[in-house]
Amino acid sequence: MNVLLHTDKCLSCGLCASIAPDVFTIETGVVSFKKDPKTWTEEDWKKAKEAAAACPNNVIDITEA
Repeated sequence: MNVLLHTDKCLSCGLCASIAPDVFTIETGVVSFKKDPKTWTEEDWKKAKEAAAACPNNVIDITEA
């Protein structure tokens, strides 16, 4: 899987970080990865997908590779 963040569309609402706190952070004012996606576990990907689905501005783009 691949993940891309469209940070220019981020509203800094924090929904992603609340759903997947081990994966995403908004400490810089926009969403960013808390850890390298290459190291994500299956559970991390599951939570990231939940966060992507909940994001009001479709900032998190996850695709199958």
